[in-house]
Amino acid sequence: MIAAIVLAAGSSQRMGRPKALLRLRGATFLETVVVACEAAGLNRRVVVLGPDADKILPNIDLHGSHVVRNTQPSTGPIGSIRLALETIVNHPVDGVLVWHVDRPHIALATVNQLLDRFRDSDAAIVLPEFEGKRGHPVLFRRTVFSELVEAPDGKGARGVVRADPSRVSVVPVPDPAVLEDIDTPEAYRDVLRRIEAAGATPPGPPQL
Repeated sequence: MIAAIVLAAGSSQRMGRPKALLRLRGATFLETVVVACEAAGLNRRVVVLGPDADKILPNIDLHGSHVVRNTQPSTGPIGSIRLALETIVNHPVDGVLVWHVDRPHIALATVNQLLDRFRDSDAAIVLPEFEGKRGHPVLFRRTVFSELVEAPDGKGARGVVRADPSRVSVVPVPDPAVLEDIDTPEAYRDVLRRIEAAGATPPGPPQL
């Protein structure tokens, strides 16, 4: 089994409002990521929330996902990953897909490509690459869980990825979203413009 860890514990300071509650194609960022994980067959999902949890939980139905709170978000994403792994490690999980909530526009096809590579290889880490640049989300096999738990805050999961290039499998994808953090109002508006220009159902004005 492959589980999903959805990271939504950031303070959203640059955005000015909780990124998890921003809307894309008629749904919130967090709903979009959770639904995509479910569509990809990731039936064990851990959503990590932070300071904005009390604003997020009343507005999003997270039934079917396990929610944990990161009370020390200053530790960065690795702190949230540690908390999520604590809820997963005693279950029969072969690996985890770590997906940041500020990348909700990643295509489901991209996620499925990563999952297929993970299942068809013995790579400890699987990640996407767009035009020669590595991005997210990232799959970690159980064999590196202990390294993630022990990773220093300053290096985080990136340090685990870089520790041994031979165990990393890179999947080229035609999806620029794997490189894009939507963490500012400008980045949000840009994504909305591109989606509308592509003919997708526009989610409405950003109201920022």
